[in-house]
Amino acid sequence: MSGFKYINSGYNVAEPKGLVFTWVKEQHSFLYFQSKVLINGIEYSPGCCILYKTGTPHNYETLDGFLNSFVGFSCPDGLLEKMNVITDEVFYPSDCSEINRVIFEMGYEKTVRDDCFEEIMQAKILELLVAVVRGTRADFSTKDREVENKLLYIRNEYLSNIAEPPSFEELLKKYGFSRTLGYNLYSKVFHSTPKEDLIWARLEKSRDLMRLNPGMKLYEISDLCGFVNSSHYLRTFKNRYGYTPGEYMSALKKSGEKAE
Repeated sequence: MSGFKYINSGYNVAEPKGLVFTWVKEQHSFLYFQSKVLINGIEYSPGCCILYKTGTPHNYETLDGFLNSFVGFSCPDGLLEKMNVITDEVFYPSDCSEINRVIFEMGYEKTVRDDCFEEIMQAKILELLVAVVRGTRADFSTKDREVENKLLYIRNEYLSNIAEPPSFEELLKKYGFSRTLGYNLYSKVFHSTPKEDLIWARLEKSRDLMRLNPGMKLYEISDLCGFVNSSHYLRTFKNRYGYTPGEYMSALKKSGEKAE
């Protein structure tokens, strides 16, 4: 798919409170914030997005912990304008479920990296842009938007402390959902379950720790990320990615890879 290039991405990336991001990147950067964030000095609630075009300065800060997903890419000149994609300003999609699904699937493909990886990710970038355009159409009811906002708050609170998350069912009660309805809506909006999202967030955090702190022991990483024990961590990691943490660390050392 000529003109498209996948650069990087992250799904359910958790960061501590008070981090400030001020940089200029040589790529388009789509950000989907699932927790409160300060952008250009203005506070925005969960569910907001921004697509920074190449060369646009980023300026955002984490508030009360931080959870977001992102995709870095390049695409044919003029395509964003042709598709009427909103760029360089904050917007709230009326429906975030498709955006979330695409970024989740990109995260999965990033771990598999088969022979068709580049082609798949190029197709996913276009799919993401279509989801953004459709998600900004004014055809989502106010009631649906209120429900999605509540689910975003629930998800953010649940994943804000991946080592010791609060009770998901207590969070459902807090925001006025029954157990059955809450789980069903969560699955519909996020295309996953709370347990699956928690496991994914823990595993992705563990890979970040390995990239940033190559001297850390696996049992330390396991403990920081909230796994029951090292054996459970090793088994879960291998089942998810197809290789062990040790093999991943060895590959990092050989390639000299740094955190994205």
